[in-house]
Amino acid sequence: MPISAPTVSSAATALFDQPHATVRAALAAGAPLFIPVNPVEFHGPHLSLHNDHLLSVGLARDLHAALWPEHPLLIARDLELGVDPCPGPGTRYAQHPTVRRAVLAAAQSAYELGAKIVVFMTFHGSPLHAVALDAGVQWLRRRGLAAVDPFNAVTGELAGEGDLADTLGPLAPVVAHLPPAEAEAVLAGLRMDFHAGFFETSLALHYAPASVDPRHTELPPCPPVPPVRPLRWLAALAGAVGARRLAGELRFAAEGMGWYHLRPFPGYSSRPSAASAAAGAVLAARIVEGQAQVIRDALAGRPTPRPLLGWTRWVLLGGRVGSPRVPVDQVALPWDGPPG
Repeated sequence: MPISAPTVSSAATALFDQPHATVRAALAAGAPLFIPVNPVEFHGPHLSLHNDHLLSVGLARDLHAALWPEHPLLIARDLELGVDPCPGPGTRYAQHPTVRRAVLAAAQSAYELGAKIVVFMTFHGSPLHAVALDAGVQWLRRRGLAAVDPFNAVTGELAGEGDLADTLGPLAPVVAHLPPAEAEAVLAGLRMDFHAGFFETSLALHYAPASVDPRHTELPPCPPVPPVRPLRWLAALAGAVGARRLAGELRFAAEGMGWYHLRPFPGYSSRPSAASAAAGAVLAARIVEGQAQVIRDALAGRPTPRPLLGWTRWVLLGGRVGSPRVPVDQVALPWDGPPG
């Protein structure tokens, strides 16, 4: 059944602060439109509540420079919504239907403005969040626009679809200052470094260093995460029958869901203390390279990565069940003491 976008009550130019005529002229000339869609969420005690937005804007600037240097940079206002944000102080919660409606409204606004190329920018890895963005992508594609969510390539690689060798090699020199055992642990744990850990903190130090609390170097490593056993067993079964993508998705889900069970809940994974701007620069270059290729594929009409764990939309009834919550008084706040 075709997806119908909701009626937009405000003007399409609400996406921007620039004058209407300026935006329409740039889009008519072929400038891409970047639409950030990110939650306001807890990123441990050391990163901004807007960290996903800051990284999305940094990546958008790099992608624009790599692919469209002849056009002006058009970045819409962040929708400031995300499905299943990390629990913690300051997090704003939104369910999948709410985010999906907002994304479709933004897609319709982009269409009304005359956009030819729309890139949804996010750094939030919730599967249902990706499904919400994909609704906007597909709505625009059916109307002849080139639309894409390049972050699906990042989550796919973390879940085991890609080869991390190209990333680990360049990273080795920038973790060489660490004790050998810690450097090895950082690199070995990169696939499950999914929130506010070495990976994301390094990117924040690269793109938005002023937003990172310098005391991140004092944070202890995230405790070992016990995977959710039923999901781990299902992953093993999927691997045994040759369903490699499903096996990777289930392993990723088993670790991710297990992380929410940690008490006290740290709000970060991996080792943020090991993060550095130098590592962030290496990671950013790798991400931009991969996302630029995804965008080129979209422009050429070739297949692009679809949302990781997209089938959870049906299992979780569109996000109406299964959303992780952690009581605020069970969140670790090492520098401030317990809340209240």
